[in-house]
Amino acid sequence: MTAQSPIRLDEEIARLRERLESAEDMRRAIIAKQVDGFVVGEEPEGIVLLDDGSLAPRSLIDHLPHCIVTVSRDAEILYANRRFGEALDYPLDRLFSTSFSELVTTDSRPAFRRFLAASEPQSSLCIGLIRADGGRIDVRVTTMSVTSDYISFLMDEEPSDDEAAHALAAIASGNIDGVVVGGERVMLLAEAQRPYRALVDRMQEGAATVLKGGEILYANERFASMVGASRDSLLGRPLRAVLGAPAVDAMLMNDEMTPSCELALMRGDGSILPVRVALQRIDGIDARTVIVEDLSERQRHREIQERAERNDHFLAVLAHELRNPLGSIRNAAAILERSGLANGERAALGVIERQSETLVRLVDDLLDVHRLNQGKMVLQRKPVLVSTAIDDAVVAAAQNLETKAQTIDVRLTEERLYVHADPVRIAQVLANLLLNASKFTGSGGHIDVRVKRSQREATRTARISVTDNGIGVAHEQLERIFEPYVQASSDASRYPEGLGLGLSVARRLVELHGGTISAQSDGPGRGSTFIVELPLCDKPADASTATDPQRVTQPARARILIADDDRDSASTLSSLLELSGHETHTAHDGNATITMADALHPDVVILDIRMPQVDGHAAARTLRQRAWANGLVLYALTGWGEQRDRDRTRDAGFDRHFVKPVSIDDLLANLADDLERRPSLAPDSSATETKPGD
Repeated sequence: MTAQSPIRLDEEIARLRERLESAEDMRRAIIAKQVDGFVVGEEPEGIVLLDDGSLAPRSLIDHLPHCIVTVSRDAEILYANRRFGEALDYPLDRLFSTSFSELVTTDSRPAFRRFLAASEPQSSLCIGLIRADGGRIDVRVTTMSVTSDYISFLMDEEPSDDEAAHALAAIASGNIDGVVVGGERVMLLAEAQRPYRALVDRMQEGAATVLKGGEILYANERFASMVGASRDSLLGRPLRAVLGAPAVDAMLMNDEMTPSCELALMRGDGSILPVRVALQRIDGIDARTVIVEDLSERQRHREIQERAERNDHFLAVLAHELRNPLGSIRNAAAILERSGLANGERAALGVIERQSETLVRLVDDLLDVHRLNQGKMVLQRKPVLVSTAIDDAVVAAAQNLETKAQTIDVRLTEERLYVHADPVRIAQVLANLLLNASKFTGSGGHIDVRVKRSQREATRTARISVTDNGIGVAHEQLERIFEPYVQASSDASRYPEGLGLGLSVARRLVELHGGTISAQSDGPGRGSTFIVELPLCDKPADASTATDPQRVTQPARARILIADDDRDSASTLSSLLELSGHETHTAHDGNATITMADALHPDVVILDIRMPQVDGHAAARTLRQRAWANGLVLYALTGWGEQRDRDRTRDAGFDRHFVKPVSIDDLLANLADDLERRPSLAPDSSATETKPGD
């Protein structure tokens, strides 16, 4: 080390104190209410006190121009703070489970998608956001936290008249000479004894001060740990020798920009550490601040993300491969049901139907658990009449109840109660509870369903209870049964094991709706009660919008072209539609579909997506361009059911997206609706989402 090094270090400390030690420390002090005012200039009149009256009702953090949002990997909003809702003028409950991408202005979306896909910690991007009134605000989005499941952003709006914001800007620019602490003590920044070294030592990154020639003047403990040497041994050594990279010499000599590079650091013990090295010039003196960031966490994050993507792909492929044969089985069972079977044959048919339904539920439960764990569950909320959701759940469980000769008694309030919910998911929750009650109640058992208005703290709720006289639940199991893969009974000889996912999915879905679910039981052999409480909402202006309209189940005769490379699936669906009075034709690849459609001019085309030669998306786009196809009804019928799959079919021009195995009754009902309004359909109609099982 040269003789001038201590002098240079003192000069550096003097020059860097205000810059490096603390806009962030001051921000924390303001938020913690440790700062009561600021000193501007040297005169007593320069003491400016913060307005205590404005701070009493709320924290100073509410004054800061920061929005915090957490999104899933698919950009669905999982959490947003009050400031974010205020910035966009949306209530927080409207933002929950909304796609963040939909709030991004059109010109900013491509850059935001790339930014989200990269998910680099501490990276930032300027984008435009759309307010509730259609206006635009510009923000800088900074990645604060990244996991395999979610990403948290901090957003800074354009500068405001905010008191704390002005204070921070004034401190950073050197216009504030001191602060008032405790209401009376004036502390001058120039006299503050919080040296530069203490700040650097608290940094999570490795940091060092070097001369332009590369000589290390100072290094923090983190830097020494990263290179695998003691701090004392680093002083005076060339940075290139410590980092083992000649590229640092060129970085040190670069006066035109703030350079950075990534390199593999050979540590003292011979291990390799991936790092990013960045140099920051120090104004006024011939020195540089070196920041060394450990990239091993980023690599682990990438590995976790790749593993999660492989899991996503595996589950999607598994669901697709299982749903294709299930679709053919369900279609074949529906054909037999319409064929006038004898009683003995109908019993065998009932077995096929029940077991295929069980397989469908298992596949859906597996995918739902995965979606919930990944934060990818998207809720389509609207006012839902509680009695309608219960009716749907009873219909879903009716076959199981009938098989075990079980009875069910549903008692509703005279008042029509509405909840703001996804109707499909709430019916799924209640169906899971009924199926669970049926499963663990013996033949001839009884199930009671009760609905009443209730109150949970300050929230009005609908309280739905499902009570059975089955095997009951031990007290120590009342919470555990809501965990994935946990069964209420271990007696596999009397009760089917299943996957133990129904109650876990039910709890997660109820919590997404802002509700609660709990279990009660007096012990084994004494039955059980499951209670769901959901926040009530106001009755919709037109109450009929909260329930499904009466749908036509017997559509007029139509010419239908079915395209599926699974011949069993195509032929069984064709037979079912013919039994319902339609004219049907089948094709097994995309090219044949287009050729047949040009010759037949069908009213409806039902397309599988994964077909040889030309896939369903390309075939749909081609058909939409045909002059004869004005008003053509296009359905996607596929084993792919994730949100991204639905988005792709909508973009390709499909009217609806059905997931295999589809209920023939639901298919016919939707077909009747679409054929009835077909003259008003535009050739580029957007696909209407149809939930799994529709």
